[in-house]
Amino acid sequence: MNFSKLNPNVRAAGIVDVARRSDECIAYDARIFYMISGEASLTLEGKKTKLSGGNLIFIPAGTKYKFKAGRFLMAALSFDLTADYSDEAPTPCVPESFDSSLVHKCEISPFDKILRLEDADDERENFTEIAEIANSAEGEWKAEISAMLKLILIRLAAMTDESALPPRMVKNLDSYIRENRRDEISNTEIGAIFGYHPFYVSNKLKECKGVTLRQYIINYRMKLAKRLLELTDKSVGEIAEETGFKDASYFTKSFKASFGMTPKEYRNQFIDVFL
Repeated sequence: MNFSKLNPNVRAAGIVDVARRSDECIAYDARIFYMISGEASLTLEGKKTKLSGGNLIFIPAGTKYKFKAGRFLMAALSFDLTADYSDEAPTPCVPESFDSSLVHKCEISPFDKILRLEDADDERENFTEIAEIANSAEGEWKAEISAMLKLILIRLAAMTDESALPPRMVKNLDSYIRENRRDEISNTEIGAIFGYHPFYVSNKLKECKGVTLRQYIINYRMKLAKRLLELTDKSVGEIAEETGFKDASYFTKSFKASFGMTPKEYRNQFIDVFL
């Protein structure tokens, strides 16, 4: 996925408290709805779907939608996916008055289709903050919101990628590796802790990311080593121990195999730049 052209232009953002049925409408630009609480029935292109707290749904421009609900609290954003449309978007209209030539089309995959995320509780704070910033309308609020929204969209694309690892598995795996980076971590250990067959995680990583569990762990340790070399004055031996290598010479050999230079050579680049 290439997101170099993704530059969301937010037109409106806020919290919606709905206790009624809405008319069917179509937006000329894109929409994101994030359910903070309550339940809603949403009809998209004639198909009904249920939304509840923590659900997030992205609707591309030109999609028919209609809400039917009791009471719910929802963050709603109206935006273009790029800055190609600088004019103000018309307000959503009923299908009978819709002009398809005015749709703000975007061919950035996967945002050319409806995307839904069931478990987006981690985004609740972000959407609440976006609504607060929009409500204040202070300073460069649109630019600030657009930057936050771009990160949300990138995470949404990653988490709805059918070829990717389940996001909760990745989160749990990364947390476990971070907390146990000094120790040996085996397929059997990962399987027992997360309730998978011993080789399921490794096979899934190989299928989706092209690396085995062992290589995934080494890659994590190497990234951590780079940060420690950049940001601390710890010795190579201390960093080797911090990243789970029992031997400093083996760490140096592994680091050079990964990045084409020794840890000392890598650190010296930053000394030359900043001193």
